[in-house]
Amino acid sequence: MKSLEIFAGGGGLALGVTIAGFTHTNLIEWDTNSAKTLYHNYKQFGFDNEKEWIFNDDIHNISFSTYQDKIDLLSGGPPCQPFSIGGKHMAYNDKRDLFSEATRTLAEIRPKAFIFENVRGLLRKSFSKYFGYIILQLNYPEIARKENEKWVNHLTRLEKYHTSACEKSLYYNVVFRLVNAADYGIPQKRERVFIIGFQKRHKRKLVFPRRYPLGGSVEL
Repeated sequence: MKSLEIFAGGGGLALGVTIAGFTHTNLIEWDTNSAKTLYHNYKQFGFDNEKEWIFNDDIHNISFSTYQDKIDLLSGGPPCQPFSIGGKHMAYNDKRDLFSEATRTLAEIRPKAFIFENVRGLLRKSFSKYFGYIILQLNYPEIARKENEKWVNHLTRLEKYHTSACEKSLYYNVVFRLVNAADYGIPQKRERVFIIGFQKRHKRKLVFPRRYPLGGSVEL
């Protein structure tokens, strides 16, 4: 199974995807220091040559059309600073909010599935309307935001399309959950929001893994 990762950071998610049995075509990361970490550990991701497969570039400069229908899984962690509890909480007013680029990549690649992760602050009450907008974009990635269109106007278009029941464009069944790494045997309390989607035509089912906290019992 082939995967491609955007916003790869230092490679934590990419390593998990590798362990899960996927073969990365590329890892893409804008931050130079994070890319250096990827280069240093390139063999951990199954690459023979770090320079050929790891792209240290701005996602805005990359066209993904050559990957269309050739990737099974798109993964990545869009920048969390706009939503972090410790940040300025600017969300869509922060230029580092790149969920729109994640959606563009999804529309161009058309993978069978995707997985994105972000900080728990994404689920705070003050962001609820915008988070709903993010989910609808991931449901219908081909219904792109128009030039100079405000996100609230784009949200209205998406809502109208969603309630029209026509679903003629690319459609993903999307679910999300806040999970804590400590509930899965990791000796660290690290909460993250995971957003997962499957193309509707593939009719896949998703069940989140059972919780298995250190020293505790197994839970669903």
